[in-house]
Amino acid sequence: MASGTQKKRVTVFERTLRNGRSSLWLNYRIDGKRHREPLNLFLDPVKSTATKIKNQNTFAMAEAIARKRSDELDQADHGIQIAKSRHDLFRDFAQKAINDAKTEGLKHARMELQVVFEDFRPGIRVVDITRDVFRDFVKYMEEERNYANNTILHRCNVLKAILHIAKLDGVIAIMPDFSGLTPAKIQSKRNFLTIDELRAMVNVKFEKDPEMWERVKRPFLFSCFTGLRLSDVRSLKWSDIDNDVIFLRQQKTKELVQIPLNANAKRFMPKKIFGNDRVFYDHPTCEEWHNRKIREWAEKAGITKHISFHVARHTFATLTLSNGADLFTVSKLLGHTKITTTQIYAKVLDEGRRKAVNAIPDL
Repeated sequence: MASGTQKKRVTVFERTLRNGRSSLWLNYRIDGKRHREPLNLFLDPVKSTATKIKNQNTFAMAEAIARKRSDELDQADHGIQIAKSRHDLFRDFAQKAINDAKTEGLKHARMELQVVFEDFRPGIRVVDITRDVFRDFVKYMEEERNYANNTILHRCNVLKAILHIAKLDGVIAIMPDFSGLTPAKIQSKRNFLTIDELRAMVNVKFEKDPEMWERVKRPFLFSCFTGLRLSDVRSLKWSDIDNDVIFLRQQKTKELVQIPLNANAKRFMPKKIFGNDRVFYDHPTCEEWHNRKIREWAEKAGITKHISFHVARHTFATLTLSNGADLFTVSKLLGHTKITTTQIYAKVLDEGRRKAVNAIPDL
């Protein structure tokens, strides 16, 4: 008997069991990933004509299920969801996913995706997010938002994760196939600020809405001198600090870091508010808005580099390494699980040193 259907999106294959029987499974791909789904149908060892006929009927039933599933996948790609479909708006379902997030980092990643996607297609239903819509969303992020390659990849992965939750919750019957639509991850250049560029940013004065700008500036500059990620700056509590040392388990890696607070870091900490344990209690909640303000601030300081909040972490790494710290120490301060991650910053410094030497004019 053939082991599967041919030239179809969904195939049937046999898996031989120890007892001599064969179990039948569906085999198909969604978003480039293989899915195998048990059918709870079995073929018996052929010992008689009756068994042979029974197996043929069972296999025909499996092929019928495969054809149906193939149709469901094709329909899902074109926005036609059947059986389980509901009419939840994406923004509402995304809000549920935000509320259910296990970590602050995941929560804010979903919040950012919710805002961007709602700007892209206001009021769209979950069941209407087709392969074509997904493709248009990638194009929107490239052309309208001017997102970097890896930012687009991150937003796409968050969207797919929310749609996977929608499938598990029965909001959609099956995931559309998004394979080939997301950009491949590239090793991005590690932008960082020099100490002179930091001084220039500190000296920028904003006469209009100075309190708002303090909310933008303080956490960024604090990160430049502690290396904390955005999610960790947001969640930092006064109770995490003892004798001018931060003791914090990172949101992303769950690694425990110990970071001494130097005079620069303490300079940009707000005053402690009685009854509020969060250090940056008024931290901007929208990462996209915060990054736009940081870029506006950098431009006023005469800096043309592409700046985001995460550049503060790169700045801390390069400043500590360039001022004599060893790789192992910096790796521990950053909470890296592999020292090879920290070595990327050393390579950036090596490149800068080569440029400095090569800049010497010829005799």
